[in-house]
Amino acid sequence: MQYEGPLNPLVRLEIGELYARYAKYYDDGQGEKFGALFTSAATFVRGPGTDPVVGRDEIVELARSAGTPGIRHFVSNVVVDPAPGKTATGSAYVQVVTADEEAVRLVTMGCYTDEFRYEDGSWRFHLHRYDPFTGAGLRGAVLATIC
Repeated sequence: MQYEGPLNPLVRLEIGELYARYAKYYDDGQGEKFGALFTSAATFVRGPGTDPVVGRDEIVELARSAGTPGIRHFVSNVVVDPAPGKTATGSAYVQVVTADEEAVRLVTMGCYTDEFRYEDGSWRFHLHRYDPFTGAGLRGAVLATIC
């Protein structure tokens, strides 16, 4: 698809799919595919007090090294707004959990705030920021037990 103007429903769908692929590729440890979702000069801010991860190569390494058995990202409430040029802004809520044979446990919950760019024929994250709603005290809280 050639980008030519304001955000139409197809563009919104593509950016929603970008969030879905982000979750899947990160959870599955597919570093190369995860990195391809970002512009070559992207910045990933993982929360307050963390150093930003800058550039696609560093983002690929982050995804490769971040594997946690049973981790799953659930993304919802995606909002996308047009911005000047071939850009857009957006946000989404995220809940990250781990699941094993005994329980589903909270890892973190928060909000993504993003700047997107249309680059090389697809929408990509250019600035991706995560801001948590939860503190370290809730990490590992049991959300559900598995019988």
